[in-house]
Amino acid sequence: MIRTILGLCAREHGHQVMYASLQQSLANYAAAQPAWENLVHEAERQGIAPLLYKHISEIGFPLPDAIRRMLVALHLRSRRASSVRNIAISEILAAFRQEEIELLLVKGIALSHLAYGSPAYRPMRDIDLLTRKADLAKAERTLLDLGYQPDNIHDIPSDYYHLAPLTKSIQGLAVSIEVHHNLLPFHADYPLWPFEKSSETAQTFYIDQHLAQTLNLKDSLWYIYLHGFRAPLTYEEFRFIHVADIVNLVEGFHESIKWPELFSEYPALRTLLVCINHLTPWQEQQAALLEPDGTDRPSRPGSPYRGWPLRRLKTVRISEMSGLARETLWPSQWWLQLYYGVLDGPGYLKARFFDHPRQLWRWIKAYWYRFYRNLGK
Repeated sequence: MIRTILGLCAREHGHQVMYASLQQSLANYAAAQPAWENLVHEAERQGIAPLLYKHISEIGFPLPDAIRRMLVALHLRSRRASSVRNIAISEILAAFRQEEIELLLVKGIALSHLAYGSPAYRPMRDIDLLTRKADLAKAERTLLDLGYQPDNIHDIPSDYYHLAPLTKSIQGLAVSIEVHHNLLPFHADYPLWPFEKSSETAQTFYIDQHLAQTLNLKDSLWYIYLHGFRAPLTYEEFRFIHVADIVNLVEGFHESIKWPELFSEYPALRTLLVCINHLTPWQEQQAALLEPDGTDRPSRPGSPYRGWPLRRLKTVRISEMSGLARETLWPSQWWLQLYYGVLDGPGYLKARFFDHPRQLWRWIKAYWYRFYRNLGK
């Protein structure tokens, strides 16, 4: 029930159908006499506590006073953090421009300004920058000159896709910077995505009157899908903040996106929109993009992948093994559609009975190879 509520709230702007569903879901949740703290904690973990607060306030749902205070505090904390990050990124943009280092702002720091009316609704863990590999040393030196310090306790190798995080305290808040030379991890499931791939088609925006650049709309949508929903099976499950990023980009830039061209190049994005519609319903204008869509409501919408190798065998009790096997071999229909980018028909059957088993077989071979190599040491 918690995931149903959070899925509905994974957007900045609500509408009549969504609010009716949210009202009913909250009423059902309250009738079960829940521990409301669980809802708040999960919203924070999913990165949408400010959005949960916004939408519950919009419909005036009567929360316990202590829970409302928790949500208000999380919203105010996010608002203050966004203000501090703006100070940090403004300083970085000015310094990089002076050093003639080109960069793109990516992930949360860009989306919070492009896709959200207020950056406070888009919490983030750190600020991500993408620059040329040849400029990495100069970018790191510039950040060090600005007072950022390296984290000496990390396991990031020198050939990783981003530098070790650099951190600086600004107004009592630790601001962490990650400088990337490739947007995605180096993994067989991901394409290479260096700075040069998106620099010439980048879109511009402003942060406190400082000119900044980020991925264009098509690249942004494809990147969020790959990063948030199509990550390798060992990576963490998708979070609802990724859903909110997609919803806000689609609704905010609906008229600017060339939809036939986008769906032709990336058909999985249409599947993504259909899958999101089962979490938080699209408004009429966006729903029209999905027609005709005769697919039935899939099983367990919003349920992430919970099988092996995401869950390691050594962490699972004997009594849980059958459940782990089921989640591994037969994950939810909704997740399978989302992950493999197909809704129904032969493509779905291929994903269910060929692509997913092949993916698992690759992981089995990778773990066996590592085990065999370690035996030889």
